[in-house]
Amino acid sequence: MSPAEDTIRWHEHTGDKVVYWGGLAHTANGNPRTVSPSSPPMTHRNAGSYLREHFGAGYVSIGLTFYHGMAPYPVPAPPTEFADAILGGTGLDAYLLDLHADSPASVRTWLDTPTKTRLIGPHYDPDDNAAYHLSGGSLADWFDAILHTQEVAPVRFLSHAKS
Repeated sequence: MSPAEDTIRWHEHTGDKVVYWGGLAHTANGNPRTVSPSSPPMTHRNAGSYLREHFGAGYVSIGLTFYHGMAPYPVPAPPTEFADAILGGTGLDAYLLDLHADSPASVRTWLDTPTKTRLIGPHYDPDDNAAYHLSGGSLADWFDAILHTQEVAPVRFLSHAKS
């Protein structure tokens, strides 16, 4: 069973609100979307598109993006043609961007134009940074909002448990 089917079934069974947490390639409303690198690049629907189809506006897709950092390997700044590069050029440490809010025409055009954004996963090679991306749609098609942070760091314990 797919993650989307599992999520829908859980919601129908419990009636609870559900947070579906995953990477951009899974949560985006990608119908279709292309994931690279793969040879050939894989183009197909993902869980987020099935969830949007089923829940309509009740499925809110929030893209998590960042500019650079450690994950736990070094992740350099994105290529300039990637949406992450523009999002990282604001000078803000972190922000939430509503992709459906009123905006100037030039901003709306950029949000509605097909783009690329990075995909950092378990098989990422920082020396081939540009090869790892999501494409085939626009930010406004994929997401309802973007939560962007400039720098990421590997997970660490908030405190040490006492034995």
